[in-house]
Amino acid sequence: MQTRIELHLSKKARPFFFAVSNRAIYIPRIKVIAKTDPYYFQRVPLDHIRHVSISRLRPYALWLLGGLMIPIGLVTTFWMMEPVLRNEPGTHHISGWPISVFVCGFLVPVVAKGRYGLEIWFTGGKYRWKPPLVVDRPSKEKIKETFQTMIDAFKKVGTPFSDKRV
Repeated sequence: MQTRIELHLSKKARPFFFAVSNRAIYIPRIKVIAKTDPYYFQRVPLDHIRHVSISRLRPYALWLLGGLMIPIGLVTTFWMMEPVLRNEPGTHHISGWPISVFVCGFLVPVVAKGRYGLEIWFTGGKYRWKPPLVVDRPSKEKIKETFQTMIDAFKKVGTPFSDKRV
């Protein structure tokens, strides 16, 4: 085994495993129908790999999500606060969720900026990995280190690759 990559960012994020040997790469897959554990590694021989690429992920869907979160959070906040502002009698339930949706609508496009993903084209298919959205610097650094480790491993075994991060 030349390189073995394990990326654990948080308890909630699914860990990422990847391996490169002098004969093949091992990419994580999920079985569609499985009785017990659906996770397995697909072995792809190096001579079947056509190209490996680390390229920028398109942020348009996340921009749209952020654009929807802002008005939805704003409208639901006003809807929630309306009985309080009108001094209606009775008890009123106030939640922080609508306000947090509104604020996260501004954060999602910022977090989506500058994300990169891994694509591997090989005979019989294609594999794509998009790292999870992270906000904190240590997690972003871990993802950068993971990509650099992958590039070094692909250089070592002579696989054609392109790194579009520069």
